[in-house]
Amino acid sequence: NPDTVYIGTNNYGVMISRDGGRNFAPSNGGYSGRRAYAILPDRDKPGRIYATTINTATGGGYFYVSNDNGETWQLSARNMPNRLIAYSILQDEKDGNVIYLGTNYGLYRSTDRGALWAPVIAPKPKAPARRTRRRGASAPSAGATTHAASGRTAGRGASRRGSARTASAHTSSAEAAHAEESAAVTPAHATPAVAVRPTRNETVKRAQAALNVAGYTVGTPDGVAGTRTVAVLRKFQSDKGVPLTGKFDAATLVALGLAGGMQEAGSMADALQSAPIFLTDTINALAHTGEEHDGNPGMLAATNAGLFRSYDLNRGWERVPYGAGLDVRTLCVSTIAQDPQTIFVGTSNSGVLVSHDAGKTWEQARGVPAEAPVNVIERDPKRPDNIYVGTTQTLYVSHDGGQRWLRRGGGLPLGSFTSVLVNPNNPDEVFVGNAYERGGRIFSEAEGGGVFRSTDTGMTWQRLDPPLPSRRVWALAFDPRDTGRIFVGTHSAGVYVARRGADSAATK
Repeated sequence: NPDTVYIGTNNYGVMISRDGGRNFAPSNGGYSGRRAYAILPDRDKPGRIYATTINTATGGGYFYVSNDNGETWQLSARNMPNRLIAYSILQDEKDGNVIYLGTNYGLYRSTDRGALWAPVIAPKPKAPARRTRRRGASAPSAGATTHAASGRTAGRGASRRGSARTASAHTSSAEAAHAEESAAVTPAHATPAVAVRPTRNETVKRAQAALNVAGYTVGTPDGVAGTRTVAVLRKFQSDKGVPLTGKFDAATLVALGLAGGMQEAGSMADALQSAPIFLTDTINALAHTGEEHDGNPGMLAATNAGLFRSYDLNRGWERVPYGAGLDVRTLCVSTIAQDPQTIFVGTSNSGVLVSHDAGKTWEQARGVPAEAPVNVIERDPKRPDNIYVGTTQTLYVSHDGGQRWLRRGGGLPLGSFTSVLVNPNNPDEVFVGNAYERGGRIFSEAEGGGVFRSTDTGMTWQRLDPPLPSRRVWALAFDPRDTGRIFVGTHSAGVYVARRGADSAATK
């Protein structure tokens, strides 16, 4: 029903209109958290809607589900951390039970349509096989040196224990502890064995500095992986979902951001570039690639560290580099299945970037200023030449695939445009959400945030929403079975629902 519109707010929950957005009534059964960041109707289950929010009081977010087109909502955040905030929702292309969230803690996944959640992190390494002593073999004496293991390579744990035992006869207990934690190796033929001071390593030193910058304090970088460094390193690996090795291995160096420009030459560089990446920091937006590899659909993640792509989440992500001189801070990403080779991204300080070869090469879109961060890019799947870009200042429209751009359109105020909808049944009809607000000022009908509608592909606009408790609109979504029903997520009044063309509004 095109007369019903849903909008989400920060302080007033979900509100619904059945008269084309002229009047709204609260519909907040079970909904809280206020600000609605993202809304996604389930593509297979009629009436089922997902919404993410942030609680401005606690700083944490929530994930809600409605099974009755927004009339009532149920919290569905089992196993989510208290301060997790979800910025993007994506339903798996093949399995509708699988839902992904782009959050401030990386990627989260549910395999039961949002009932239970888990972070998508690096698989835990397999436990090493334990060595068993052959029957009749005698145990080495307490004073045995490491050469007793001649003819075979000692296990890591055995060599550490042997080194510590030998060192204890010649060094103080503090030195023995340092020897045990260090990466130094005592030659098997050395008799008597003595503690060897670890060699300073420039890669370790740079990694220590990176840990300090990331908030994992190891003290003054000295290039030695001592007790304190190893303990802090393990905490970093645990927090970031990197295999818990206690070593500065390739995956850990990539997670520390040492894979670009600072890596060692030769094999170290190759290892860093090919090491799997697991995203554990903020993901601003998610999108399907529109193509498959080995039967696996691809996914793109827009992050503050750049654009990443994966065809198998268990194997991590690959970075999609933009090239020198371009801002990697990626706020949004847009693709369509009809043209999977073309990717549009919005950045914080380089404007709109576009690739026509699946991310191999990139160029800036001329006509969209680079100074304003780009909130959203929407490409019309039926008319791919029609592209809509919302920035923190205004809206841009292109009708020739991004060659030329028009700013705004008649009747559309300035503002921060956060969401764009193109009617799949009528591509001439476009909706945009504006989140602009200044100091609580009440705007006139011709200015400020809200929902706006165009019937001529963005050339002219009219305001859709009536005066609301909050006109800062963050998210818009069509009901996939009824494009007349629009869900609108706002800053301080939850989610609203509106239908266009009904005669009156009533609370559900």
